[in-house]
Amino acid sequence: MHKFQKSLKNLILSDDRLNSSLFSKKSIVSIARCILEPLANENVPSMVFHRLKNPEGLEGIIKRLEYSRNIEMYNFLDPDIVIKDDLVELEFILLTSSRYNAVFMWDYSDDVKKEVSQIYFVLNSKNVNQVFELLMENSKQNLSEKFYSFKPERRENELLNSCVANILKNFNEAVSENDFKDRALSFEPKDDCSELKDKIRHTSHEIRNQLSVLDIYSKILEKKFSDDKTSSLIRKSISLIAMELNELKQFENLNLKDMMIEDVIPHSIDMFEEIVKQNNNKIIFVNSTIEGDKRKVMIDEGKFLSVLNNVIKNANQFTQNDEIIVELSKDDSNAKISIQNHGEPIDEETKTKIFKDGFTTRKEGFGIGLSVCKKYLAEQLGSIELTASDEEKTEFLIKLPLIDIV
Repeated sequence: MHKFQKSLKNLILSDDRLNSSLFSKKSIVSIARCILEPLANENVPSMVFHRLKNPEGLEGIIKRLEYSRNIEMYNFLDPDIVIKDDLVELEFILLTSSRYNAVFMWDYSDDVKKEVSQIYFVLNSKNVNQVFELLMENSKQNLSEKFYSFKPERRENELLNSCVANILKNFNEAVSENDFKDRALSFEPKDDCSELKDKIRHTSHEIRNQLSVLDIYSKILEKKFSDDKTSSLIRKSISLIAMELNELKQFENLNLKDMMIEDVIPHSIDMFEEIVKQNNNKIIFVNSTIEGDKRKVMIDEGKFLSVLNNVIKNANQFTQNDEIIVELSKDDSNAKISIQNHGEPIDEETKTKIFKDGFTTRKEGFGIGLSVCKKYLAEQLGSIELTASDEEKTEFLIKLPLIDIV
């Protein structure tokens, strides 16, 4: 084993609070996300150092962090940063912020079967600083002054508590996932939900078959009636349904791109233009941005449209003979999308529960729409809130951080 690699491992292992066990790559990616997501979701000023030879499953969160204004990212595979890359197959994430610091390290080089690894993990420990100092010995940049300017406050720290809770949850889930017959890496996953997973897989397959039929007939309609707009909207709906099916299969499938949000919103408006007429409603898009403002947002277009469609659909279902107004504006930091209707106000009790998973006021509802909206937006560093519901209007406000044009 290379000297630098061995010294890092020995340092981590010297922490008697170390949590260490044998984990699959899937579990390692999941725990890594738990460490990084609080920073991304809150855009907390911080520094992140990483060495990811295979970032599969972490591309989305890394990209979000790189585009966060308050977060400095350093890749220890970058020859402009590292004097000599002597870590072989060791991968790690080291971060520090005013809220917490952590080291998470794993290494496949000692394992015969590469799908599992021993992990080394330390949270809010002096050894985090010592790991940083070892890295700086092999770095072309002296970042010590910046690094030590962060002094994590450990008490009453909701961000840290959230990170720890998520990590513990993933540790517990990984216990059943990594059911080894012996410690010699005889890996055999245990799956207590196989019947449910089979049902999901079979149902998804059948839905996809029907979506294929719909796609074919949408093209026939386009050709027969020369109505390319309607068939295009049908295919857009088909693609959104397919995206939701993909959610059943994988944890991380963000496809973030920098986009002009004013170009994306009309896709949803077009989709509902005819639908809202069934309730004698009208949908209006108001672009209140300043002319020439070319600032973009970093979004997954499919997931963002899924959010917007859900909110507009709700606005249409709970009002009649009304104007549903979708208004876009931008301030110094965010793109803001307001969705308003003028139906019956939401009562106070419902307001407190409206974003909770499983809560619904409708007999045929599942109560997942708005909770999923909140989850999707959080993945894109965005947010949604109910800002008003009274006799004048009901308004939901979506915020997405703007990125500067370089």
